[in-house]
Amino acid sequence: MLTLPLLAKMSSAALASGITACLTYGQYNVAGGPNGSGLMPPASVVHPNARPGVMLDPLAEVADAFATLKQDRAKAARNRAMIDWLGSLRTRFTVQRLETGLVYKVHYTPAAHAGAVLEDYVAVPYGPELPFAVSLHAAGNGVIRLEGLSCAGEETLGEVDLSEGGNTAETAAMAQAEAYLRTPDAADPGLPADCLTTRLNRS
Repeated sequence: MLTLPLLAKMSSAALASGITACLTYGQYNVAGGPNGSGLMPPASVVHPNARPGVMLDPLAEVADAFATLKQDRAKAARNRAMIDWLGSLRTRFTVQRLETGLVYKVHYTPAAHAGAVLEDYVAVPYGPELPFAVSLHAAGNGVIRLEGLSCAGEETLGEVDLSEGGNTAETAAMAQAEAYLRTPDAADPGLPADCLTTRLNRS
């Protein structure tokens, strides 16, 4: 049977625990309920722009964290595959930095036979999205064929007649690369990191 002195002692202990928790954990809130309990930080700790008093959904935060981790790992693996490919090249290349990503321009030794690859324009988004390449192929009779290469496959993007003069083929390839970077394909952690660079091996 609970007596009044015992209840008083219990109340004092509970009050002391509460004060200790407040002093120790400061701005953290105690979350409790059927889904679990524990100390949950206010949303502003994780999201600086969150409204005051907004509480976090722990399960949603964990899911978001795992999704971000997967994308970060996919991006790191993609970049490593790109670095390995660039390091294996035996020809010169340049890089152009845009607001949406990088475009690597790889120049190969011109070949006389039709079908030879003349240049690759490789678009790499700043985010974790997939890369894309535009290749210039000699099609014969003064025509350059533009091929688009992605992790999903390849497609013909068009042809340019060199008789038109100027750097029309290069301009068209760069325009395709820039257009891709504006709306790149979403990252897919299920794909191998070198899904594009294996298609770019010209040896």
